[in-house]
Amino acid sequence: MDTSWLDYCATADQLKSFNDNGYLIVEDAISQEMVDALEIVADRLDAEEREKTGLASHKLLSKFRTILDDDILLELLDNKKVFPLLWDILGWNIQLYISHLIMYPPEPSETKRIEKAAHWHQDGGRPVPEMERPHPRLSLKVSYWLTDVTYRDNGAMRLIPGSHKLDLLPPRDDPDSDPEGAIDLLVKRGTAVLFDRRMWHSRGWNFSNITRKVFFIGYSYRWLRGLDYNLMPQEILDKCDPIRRQLLGDGVDIKGWWQPTDADVPLKTWIAEHRGEEYVR
Repeated sequence: MDTSWLDYCATADQLKSFNDNGYLIVEDAISQEMVDALEIVADRLDAEEREKTGLASHKLLSKFRTILDDDILLELLDNKKVFPLLWDILGWNIQLYISHLIMYPPEPSETKRIEKAAHWHQDGGRPVPEMERPHPRLSLKVSYWLTDVTYRDNGAMRLIPGSHKLDLLPPRDDPDSDPEGAIDLLVKRGTAVLFDRRMWHSRGWNFSNITRKVFFIGYSYRWLRGLDYNLMPQEILDKCDPIRRQLLGDGVDIKGWWQPTDADVPLKTWIAEHRGEEYVR
């Protein structure tokens, strides 16, 4: 296993920032060569999906279950600059639960300029309305940015720091404005952003001349059903080391999702061996 993970474990300041604000920015999380390769994959998937579905070239594309679309995406699962932050936030009993690609082309020239973000929401599907509130932390996502989004008109993600602790969307000055405290998430190509799925966030509008390209990889506790695959193809698991197999949902038997043994969660053993038993309680 890659011991360089140990160079990127979360600091006390990072953990406090994530707990307080609900997100972390990791600049240069992937190399420019990796970004170039991922962008080629993103463009290919975009072209294939639009041809298959007939989606117009100027429409936003959101493609789920992308983790199996190219082997390079498996490398994002345990990216050395991000993965240690995940286990320091969520712990060792984790899995992939969602992977998706968003390609957001520029708005047509005739689109009326809009200052308000597109749709404020929390991620999570049915747990959002069905779980008792306040919600616990169940999962988080990592967005890998393949294009510069250094100003809001390039479709910058908008979020409200600290809103992962709020059940309701913060108030607005008027119905046509964004909620109080909203900010634009401005990032450079190659940046990763970790954010709590309870975070109130939205997509801004793309009035630039380039397509905004982002891969999302989501992680949850292993006792939740995934949104991607609950049974990963064996030929994919055969390509992976034990920790990646854990992340892809592999396990010894059905009881291991509630009371895992060391064989179910090799990440736990690895952390204990390299950081100490106190990190796996």
